[in-house]
Amino acid sequence: MGRDSLQPTGEFISIGPTRLHYQIIGTQGPKAIAVHGASGNLRDWTLGPAQQLAKTHQVLIFDRPGFGFSDRAPKNGSSLSIQSALMREAAARLGFESTQLIGHSYGGSVALAWALDAPSTVKGLMLLSAPSQVWEGGLGLINSVTGAPVIGPVVSRVLPALASDSLVESTVARIFAPQPPPPGYIENVGSGLSLRPATIQNNAADLNALKEQIRDMVPRYPSLEMPIEILHGTADQTVPIDIHAIPLSMQLPEARFTPLEGIGHMPHHVAQKEMLSALARLEAAA
Repeated sequence: MGRDSLQPTGEFISIGPTRLHYQIIGTQGPKAIAVHGASGNLRDWTLGPAQQLAKTHQVLIFDRPGFGFSDRAPKNGSSLSIQSALMREAAARLGFESTQLIGHSYGGSVALAWALDAPSTVKGLMLLSAPSQVWEGGLGLINSVTGAPVIGPVVSRVLPALASDSLVESTVARIFAPQPPPPGYIENVGSGLSLRPATIQNNAADLNALKEQIRDMVPRYPSLEMPIEILHGTADQTVPIDIHAIPLSMQLPEARFTPLEGIGHMPHHVAQKEMLSALARLEAAA
């Protein structure tokens, strides 16, 4: 399967001028929404995690605005609040008005903004490897350059040609480490979707804007009153547990914090039993 041969797997819904690509998996049981992380698309969930959830749930998954086959918001597309508001309105129109909300990695930051902005729409919140705190330093030269307003579009057009298959494989392996990625992960998730110039720019813009948005959200965390589950791998080198999940567990003492011993950045793939148990606890507490 070529990098650019992937087609939409779901349906489309328009919120104003912004068309979002979504998929609903499962036909019965409680409803849940899952939000994917940086650079990814809904296929990261449909490859396995959503299939497990769909055995007992109806699961709504979006390509976040500007990723996969979803349009970018015409203004302030890097805003966590705008991304979550678009998906929230779409979810309500699709019959997911008040549900369990699950966010992985950057998607966890989006989920936090969603819960802060519209708490009545979130019955329970699950954060998987989610950035939640202000960290020291930046995000690296590539993200800074590709997110720049002038040179960014030029660099973003060049990068896909430089991204060899071996580089893609090593990048995915690093994200999953110390666990291996599932067989066929790269082919099925579609590296071509992540390597589109517009996607590279959107991803860089999101990451470069993330820290200051989190800075504004941190003082609001104590207002979160819904049941919350925080799951984070102790071996996560992408979003370190000591910088993010541990401080968040102290800011939200009523939340349940589950350190996942020896797990890396992709617990929804490699710690599905713990994810399903956390979801059951959220539902029991609702």
